[in-house]
Amino acid sequence: MPSQDYKWKRFWCPRSGHINLADGGYLCNPEEKWGKIYNPDLVTFEAISALPCLALLGEPGIGKSHTIEAEKNEIISEIQKQGGQVLPLDIRSYGSEDRLVGRLFDSLEFTQWLKGTHQLHIFLDSLDECLLRIDTLATLLVDEFKRYQNHIQRLHLRIACRTAVWQPVLEEGLKQIWGKDSVGIYELAPLRRLDVSIATVGICYCCLSS
Repeated sequence: MPSQDYKWKRFWCPRSGHINLADGGYLCNPEEKWGKIYNPDLVTFEAISALPCLALLGEPGIGKSHTIEAEKNEIISEIQKQGGQVLPLDIRSYGSEDRLVGRLFDSLEFTQWLKGTHQLHIFLDSLDECLLRIDTLATLLVDEFKRYQNHIQRLHLRIACRTAVWQPVLEEGLKQIWGKDSVGIYELAPLRRLDVSIATVGICYCCLSS
């Protein structure tokens, strides 16, 4: 990832949708007339952020971790204003079930949420890398979250994972816990030609509208 944050506007596609890269290999811009026709399925994170449970997928190096971090930073102040808490975890180096349970379900943030009445927003990054070390990770997460199903209406979960290794057993488990209509599975679309041009000339996206 570049050291500079260009504040690219990224788009997400439901797995039932289609991503069109007919603009010379770049994403057809869904904010333009023809791009919207070519890419009718694409949405911004803002459009799906109300869903309680989101799996945010992407190919290696496409920028999903950076994008999710930016989206988290965008909403964290609003969450805290409303009395909620945020629990971000990058689990790429986790090598045991005990460590995961300890850092997530036994954490101060989680135990405070369980005893309270506020909302908790959990961000789990690098699920795919953790799966290399904990092959029971998908079933572990399902089993643990099921224990708190009576409180699930106060829990928001975002999971980042490579598209190819996303686990169907985890997806089905999350739908059973949160409800099918409360779970979204979206893939990060590649950059638009506009985004690459922004990086090339070294300006941020927000400068274009000023």
